[in-house]
Amino acid sequence: MAHRGELLARLRTESFDLLVIGGGIVGAGIARDAAMRGLRVALIERGDFGSGTSSKTSKLIHGGLRYLEQGRLHLVVESLRERHILRTIAPQLVRPLSVMIPVYQGDPRPPWKITAGLFLYDWLALYRKIGAHRMLSKREALRRTPKLNPNHLQAVATYSDCQMDDARLCLANILQAVSFGAVCCNYVKLSALEKTAETLTGAVVEETRNAQQFSVKAAVVVNATGPWSDVVRRLSDRNAGTRLSPTKGIHVVVPPVTTQALFVQTQHDRRMFFLLPWGEYTLIGTTESTAFNSLDALHATSDEVEYLLHEANRIIPDASLRPTDIVATFAGARPLLAFSGSSGSASREHQLEVDRFGLVSVMGGKYTTFRAMAKQTVDLVVVRLGRRTERCLTDQISLLEATHPLTMARWEDVTDQIAPELLARLLTTYGTGAFRILQLLEFEPGLSQRVCPHHEVIQAELVYAMQEELACTVSDLLIRRTSVAFSSCQGLDMLSTLSDLLQRYCRLSSEQLEEQLIAYRGFLADSLRFRPHEAMMV
Repeated sequence: MAHRGELLARLRTESFDLLVIGGGIVGAGIARDAAMRGLRVALIERGDFGSGTSSKTSKLIHGGLRYLEQGRLHLVVESLRERHILRTIAPQLVRPLSVMIPVYQGDPRPPWKITAGLFLYDWLALYRKIGAHRMLSKREALRRTPKLNPNHLQAVATYSDCQMDDARLCLANILQAVSFGAVCCNYVKLSALEKTAETLTGAVVEETRNAQQFSVKAAVVVNATGPWSDVVRRLSDRNAGTRLSPTKGIHVVVPPVTTQALFVQTQHDRRMFFLLPWGEYTLIGTTESTAFNSLDALHATSDEVEYLLHEANRIIPDASLRPTDIVATFAGARPLLAFSGSSGSASREHQLEVDRFGLVSVMGGKYTTFRAMAKQTVDLVVVRLGRRTERCLTDQISLLEATHPLTMARWEDVTDQIAPELLARLLTTYGTGAFRILQLLEFEPGLSQRVCPHHEVIQAELVYAMQEELACTVSDLLIRRTSVAFSSCQGLDMLSTLSDLLQRYCRLSSEQLEEQLIAYRGFLADSLRFRPHEAMMV
């Protein structure tokens, strides 16, 4: 794997067929697809990969059961197809999840409507379905989930979708793109688009960590910045209109209140939301709001949090959740195409646009369909380049290559010294990268120590993230390479251990380290900690 310094040097000196602006899941998917087809690819991301919307989702790969109600059958079919492909190419990161839908008296969708929707959902999945839906008796449902509110419970349905690690799935696309020759650089932001004879020829970019600007030459530039797409479009054409109407969604992390994933109807505004097992915690969300000032400063408000806690307590009364129980919150923006009416009925489909200067913008869509969005975008880029390339293979090549069983013999001395559960987790999380972690343990056995008593993450994983996964900061390590930030201690108990690792392996100065620690604590204050006295922003 190329290190970040090497990638930055290439970004400064080489010319590219394609420059991708945006390192979220769509940009990452485009870079992976284009590099596999043999194109010379560069990708820049102003923050860390996946640090925007792509790490603030409900952590689901799903067909979109609620889109059936809107009559968007094409989107459901496409999503179910992509769900099957992602299960095939990334089974370690995309895993089947059984979901239960309790239906109560007074819910906006009666049992017959839920049943009909699930029959159609299974039928549209065809051979790709994970398991057929079932309608449970009230007794069986309460046996499975004893904490479920029994009062006025009319029926319970079960169906299957998938749960995933959004940040690591995005990173897996980036790392595989790099392995195929792409130059993917985080902490490099777009400053301006360059034109020659009214045609885009590249961009002026800035490495944010040292404020140095330079030009990147590319035959085609793709705007894959999600909710920020209109901002980039206006850098190309100042008269560009508005294509997106982003909405904000928040999630709340609380102590475990259910071991069963629940998809629940609210009786207040007809929305549906999830209660999902997420590691040692429960993830509750999401909301949908257009009430925010800036895409760069999204956070949960008191009204939004109280809404989710109220509905969760209605379904699981024993939880008795209060604001003081909240472990963390996070908020992200959905890149919805411009809509009229309620945001709940807005389309989750995507759109490609080429402006008069040649900027290709991919807008809208949803996480589940990122691979299909990337394929269509690269197909368009290939046509604009007038090139013949290999066909798209992103539905066939594994994102986490299977390890050869004979390879394990090389590491017997190391694997004998670590717990089988740890080895299994490393192989599941990192695929063949686990052997690089074993190599670190071979040379420094002390790296097998856990980072702190609250987490299963070991020190070698953080070193691996710095050396092989393009992590640059404390926030990268604790928020996206691992999910330590979303825990009861929020990583604060391990900062001394992490500081030592950063100084030893990244050679950070005391001043640089202090800046990163301040930034991480600021992130916790701004994005994770609930603000109980804050009013809804307008």
